[in-house]
Amino acid sequence: MNKDYRLKVTIRNDRLLTAMENMGFESMAQFTQTHGLNYERTGQIFNGKLKPLNDKGELTSLAKEILSILNLETDEAFTERQLKGFVKTSFEKRIEEKDLLKLADPIKNHEFLLMEKDVNKILSEMLSKLPPRYEKIVRMINGIGGQSTHPFWEVGLEFKITVERVRQIYFKALEKLSSTSNLEKLKNAGIKDIYGIFKNKGIIRHQKERNLL
Repeated sequence: MNKDYRLKVTIRNDRLLTAMENMGFESMAQFTQTHGLNYERTGQIFNGKLKPLNDKGELTSLAKEILSILNLETDEAFTERQLKGFVKTSFEKRIEEKDLLKLADPIKNHEFLLMEKDVNKILSEMLSKLPPRYEKIVRMINGIGGQSTHPFWEVGLEFKITVERVRQIYFKALEKLSSTSNLEKLKNAGIKDIYGIFKNKGIIRHQKERNLL
């Protein structure tokens, strides 16, 4: 029997996240930038992909630094299972609509909110480097920044240009955005959990070549 939905669950350490939020940090990006931490590796500590312990069973230098900043002891920051790390940090489950409604919360959970802020911050930095018209077209088509998505023809009406011209500008903008470093940042921040961006044929080639998204 087919289910109605596929629910994706992403692991993140709520103890670390809560301590970070209580210090006034709104996102992982803000936290790592303020303290000069490696964004990707810090995120992997938070989601369990990178074990906080080395082969000798001691805290890694990064884990020590994070706990020092958050003013946490090891047992306050990690459960026994979290200390061992996780091979897989996201899971997918098929679920029926009636069961999904039981789980649904009108307020986004902390983990998703933080991920969304990280992704939006990185996207805004990337998009700000594009020509203004290119930036607005990418935002409109992908619904970035809280707005709804717009089909190419609506964007064409907005800018008084043809659908084909919109398409050309859009894919050219994606080409500019698709550097390896940009794709890595977006992947690590959880782009696939927040937006359906980069799912079109103009960017898939870059993803496959680099094996990133």
